[in-house]
Parts: sequence; structure tokens; C-alpha cells
Amino acid sequence: MQPLAEPAIVRIGGPMNARPVGGTARTTTARSLAEIAADVAASRVAGARSVVFAGGEPTVRSDLARLGALPHRAGLGSGLVSSGRALVYPGVRSRILRSGVDYLRVALHAPTAAVHDRLVGVEGAFEQTWAGLSALLAEASRELFVDASCTVVAPNAELLPQLVQRLSKLERNATLGVRFVAPLVVDDEAEWPAPDTLDRVEEALELAGGLVASWEGFPPCLLAGYAEARDERLRWGAPAYGPEDGGDALLREPADGRANPYPCRDCIHGASCPGAPTAALEHWGEAALAPVRGVQANSFNFEQAEALGKVAPSAADCAVRARTHLAHPVRNLVLLRDGAASLYRSPTSDFSDAEVRRTRDELEQVYLDISETAVLTEFTSGIRRVRPHSVCSSCSDRARCPAVWEIDPELPFAREERWLKKEVSRARGRVLDVGCGEQPYRAEIAAGIAAGHIDYHGLDPDAAAIERFRAAGVGGRLEVGSIEDLDVAEGFYDYVFVFRSLNHFFDLERAFTVIERALRVGGMLYVCDSVVFAMLRTRAQVEWADTHAAVGHEHYRNWSSLELLEFLERYRFRVNVHRPVGPDSSNQWILKLLRSPNS
Repeated sequence: MQPLAEPAIVRIGGPMNARPVGGTARTTTARSLAEIAADVAASRVAGARSVVFAGGEPTVRSDLARLGALPHRAGLGSGLVSSGRALVYPGVRSRILRSGVDYLRVALHAPTAAVHDRLVGVEGAFEQTWAGLSALLAEASRELFVDASCTVVAPNAELLPQLVQRLSKLERNATLGVRFVAPLVVDDEAEWPAPDTLDRVEEALELAGGLVASWEGFPPCLLAGYAEARDERLRWGAPAYGPEDGGDALLREPADGRANPYPCRDCIHGASCPGAPTAALEHWGEAALAPVRGVQANSFNFEQAEALGKVAPSAADCAVRARTHLAHPVRNLVLLRDGAASLYRSPTSDFSDAEVRRTRDELEQVYLDISETAVLTEFTSGIRRVRPHSVCSSCSDRARCPAVWEIDPELPFAREERWLKKEVSRARGRVLDVGCGEQPYRAEIAAGIAAGHIDYHGLDPDAAAIERFRAAGVGGRLEVGSIEDLDVAEGFYDYVFVFRSLNHFFDLERAFTVIERALRVGGMLYVCDSVVFAMLRTRAQVEWADTHAAVGHEHYRNWSSLELLEFLERYRFRVNVHRPVGPDSSNQWILKLLRSPNS
């Protein structure tokens, strides 16, 4: 059970019953019920499905019952954020229950009075909060969700398991949750929790079997084993109404309060992770993060689902929209081929709707598999590019329709391949080819070796690929190994080729440290690789491709050229040519970089 769906926060002003941990208690003018009702109405228009009242102390208001009922009148869920002290009074509990509030968040920062009272700055606060919480849990029905919210700081870190154990023993009718919250600020820097505090949070979450456990505000990778317990809807992202300078028991992050520093770039959770809180990064540094590096998919399929017959798009009364009324149009696509239309659907779980939309609609990197045995290696001959029909491209209803796509008669990758072949043939001097095993420009390399233009060194971790290269009789020195482990004299090479192997590097930092050292000042680095793309396939093609997928060619990332350029800001390279991926290009981007002077 989760607290409230798609919440908005409405600040009510007024006094606080205790200061937020790490914050400062402030007393502001209480807002009128009419002002608050206007904000509730505005939140409903904006699309919120629930409202949480915070800022000031809701439980001290004489109109508490009417306040809590306001969202229900607008058809929304209703919640309160409280210090919990006033719950000790039966009248306050009665008004809360009469209002029909769905969610109550109570600040409880320790299982003992000594620590809790010190953190909130009010003597006797723990006894009042604990007694009131105990009584409310017994008096309420199961429809009320009560969340005991603990801000984790150094003084209470060792007590977190004990807090869970004590909460678990409370008799209750209401649903009880326990929430561990990362601080945003602290009055005393010594109170900021250390990274190993997360061990105590994990221990507490493990003990919370009878409670609804959640956490918020910590770098997600540090609690990866409890990802399902992350609930940050009130922490950041939810719209807030009312004066921002009022006291607020909620710890709210600013819109720019998350960051994805370098260690996050290769993490397999990148698409689903909101980033590390900047407050934690300021205290712990990037080194505290624990990104998970692993194999990632670099493409997804649209599988043929239904033959639609002769269906054509139209600016008015479109038959395609009428035939394909879909809940998730972004995961569907209609292909017009030889006068007949077919509906294709993507079941991918490797990519989110946003990633599918970027691939399909923003970059238009969608290809039709025309080979019965393509395993994504026969790009130049086994696939064809598909593009949105001209009528669909300008349609105002595009976002709600899968759209009709047509086959592009131009061969994909032709322009990029011509450019790369010409550049390879121009190389002179010592050449290091990283990931050379499936090198598509062997003819140009062989010609350069035969003419004495290049001293060629091919490197690939796949021994079988090296043997295939050697059997082709290209020549040069071929070596099994990884770029991360290559021992080379400084400035030894005039050219370094990284063709479609960047996303296979396990450790980018080590790899480019070696490449930077190996390339002479003024030497050229060529890098090309692919962004995520989509394939249109029949079920039989999907099964064949899955069965015959290449082994030993793991993708650890799907970087664009822009992402690589941002990463390379820490190295000595200057951009000479940049050909990014877009609707008018294939899914293969190209960078030509000049090795800058060491100064």
C-alpha cells in the first residue's frame, strides 16, 4: 500500500509544533480556508489526484475537520503532515478522523525521548507524539495510512532498528508505515549521517516486515536492494502551492536537487534512477556512490501483431486512428508496405516509454528486418530504414496515434559508410584499431598496409574474432587484449580507431587514459558507435535472432556522441568533426578528434 497517488502539496502556514530535523522552525500567518480551497482546486485542474497539507502544523487549526475534507469534495485524496505532538489530545484525533483524511505523516525520529526531543528542540515531544500515535492507530480504521517519518542523522542512526521494533509492537487498526528520510540540511555538520549509516537503514528495512517500509532522499544505488521501498513523491517533483517561506515539516528538494555525476553514466539503473541528491554528494562525494555496471540491450523489437489490410493515413477522419485506438500508442507502429498495412507492437521491458518515444519519434531510428537470419550484424544489406508518412508527420493527433510508417528507398548507413571508408584510406603512420575483430573496412586497411602507408596494430578481446581477421589475410599485427590493459609508449600512434567498440569498453576511464597516452600530439582519434534503435520483425525473426544472438559482445552503455563529448572534457582532445544521430542520419554517430597539446 502506498500513501497517495500523484500528490500535490498545499502549504497552510501557521505555527509549527516542533522544528524539522536539520531545519529551522518558523511561525507564519495561517492561511484562510478559502485560500487553501483555491489551491486545492488549482491542483485538481493541474492533474493531481491527491493533496497533502503541510507547512505550519495542520493539527492545531480549529477548522481541521473542514481542512482535511476539502480535497475529498474535489474528488481527491487527502493527507496531512504533522509533528505528531497534538495527537495526544482526543479532540484533535477526533477531528482528523471526522475529516476522512487518507494519509497522515507523523515525525518520529527515534525510539527514545532523549534523542527525539533533542532533534526537534522540544522537551516532552516524544512522549506526546508516541502516546497520540498509539491512540490514533487504535481508534482509526484500516483505511487511514499513518506514516512514521524518521529523518536519519548521526545521533539517531544506531537507533533505527530499535525504532522499527518498537513501532511493530503497537496495537493498531490503521495501516502503519515507517519512512527513513535523508536530511537536506543540518544545524551541526557533525550530525550529517556517514555513508555507512545506510547499513543501519537496510537493517531497519529488513526488520519492518509488519510495516509498510519506505525511504527517500538517499542515492538510490546505495539502497539498491530495497529499490521497491523508494517513495519520493512528496520529496521532489510534486507541485506545491502556497507561500514558500512558511515553516514546512516536509524536507523538499529543489527542482535541481538531483545530479548524475560521472560514476552514474554506466549504471544499468540510469533510465529508472532520478539521480543522486546533490545534498548527499556535497557531503559524501562521488566516491560514495555504488553504480551497478552490467550488460544493457542496445535495441528493441516491434513485433508484427496484426494485418490491417489497405489502410491509409488521412488528415481528416483518419482510418488508422479509428482502427488502432490504443492505450499506449508509443509502443505501437503501423507499417505500410506494398499497399498493405500491418500493426507492430513493442513488448520491450528493457526500455521505458520515454526511451521508446525518443527512439521512435525524436530520432526516428526504426528499421525493418528484411532478412530471415539477421542478428543485427548485416546492417548494410539486411535492414531498411522506415520513416513516418508525410501525413502523419504534421498530424496534430500524432501523440495519440501509432502513425503510419513507410520504407525509405535509400540504403541506411550509406552516407556514414562512405565518409568513414574515405577517412580510413587517408590514414598515414602508426594505427591502433581498438575492437578490430569485426572491422568492416578491411579492404581500405589492407590497401594501406600493402602500400606502406600504415603500420597497423589491431586489438580485440575476442580471440575468435582476431582469428577471423587473420584468416582474411589483411596483414598487420593482431593482438588479443583489451584497451584498458594495453601497455604502450606515450605518443606512439598517429591514429586510433574506435569503430563500434566504445559501448563494449568495460572501464571508460581506464580506456581513454590509455588512448590519450598512446596518441601523439596532433594525432587523430576516430570514434563511431550507435544509439538505441528499434527493429520491425515478425515473431519468427525475433525467435531466430534471440537464438543466434552473438556471445561475448556485451553492451555496457548506449552513449550518444554528446554524452561521450561531455565525458571527454577531462581529456586532451579537440573536436574536428562531429556527426550526431538525428532523424536525417542513421543511428551511427561519428566523432573525429584531435589530440591536444599536454599544456
